[in-house]
Amino acid sequence: MQLPKFKLLDERIAIHESLPVGVMLAMAGGFLDAYTYLFHGEVFASMQSGNVILLGLNLAQGNFSRILRYVLPITMFLLGIFFTNILKFRFVHKRLVWQNVAVAIEAVGIFCVGVFSDSAHNLFINAALSFFAAIQFATYRRLAGLPYATTMTTGNLRSIADYLYQYLFKKDPTASFKIKYTATIIFSFCLGAILSTLSATFFAGKAIWLVALLLFGVLGLTIYHQE
Repeated sequence: MQLPKFKLLDERIAIHESLPVGVMLAMAGGFLDAYTYLFHGEVFASMQSGNVILLGLNLAQGNFSRILRYVLPITMFLLGIFFTNILKFRFVHKRLVWQNVAVAIEAVGIFCVGVFSDSAHNLFINAALSFFAAIQFATYRRLAGLPYATTMTTGNLRSIADYLYQYLFKKDPTASFKIKYTATIIFSFCLGAILSTLSATFFAGKAIWLVALLLFGVLGLTIYHQE
C-alpha cells in the first residue's frame, strides 16, 4: 500500500480530508473556545465537557442563576449536530456538496454573530457559536482517512498516544504519517487559541470575523479542488 505523504495537498486525499482544510478548521476551533471563554462569560463554544463540568460546579455551589449560561450552549450544540445530520442525509443537489453547504452556513453565521458581538448578550453569542461549532464538529470527522476532531483536542491527544505505541512497538509503517498529521492539528488548535487571545485584545468582539475568514478559506479551497 502506498502511504499518504505529509504535505499540504496530496492528490490521493479527498479535499475535505486534506491537511490545509484540517489546519484551518482546527485554528477556527481553538479560536472559538478561547474567544467565548475569555470574552463571553467563561463558557466554551465547542468543548461541551467543559461546560458540563462548569454546570456541575455551579449547581454544587448553589449558583443557580448561572445555570442557563451552560445549559443553553449544550442544548444548541446538540441542535447543531441534529441539524448537520439532516443536512448530510436529506440534502440532495446535483452540484452542491453538503460539506460545502455546512461550512458556508457556519461561516456566514459566525460573520453575523460578529456584527452583534459587542452589543448582544453573552447568552446569544455563546448559544449561536455553540450551534455553529457543532456543525463543524459533525461535518469534518476524518483527516486523510483518520478520525479526528477540529473543535476539541482530547481525542486527538489519545490518537497521538495510540499511534506512538504502534510506531514504537508494532512497527506500523503508517504510524509516522498519522503522528505528523494529528500533531499538526493539535498545534493548529493551540495556535487558534493564541490568535484569539491576541486579536481580541485589538479588535474586541469583531475578532470573531477571523474565524469566518478561515472558514471562507476552507470553502474556497474545497470548491476550487472539487472534482
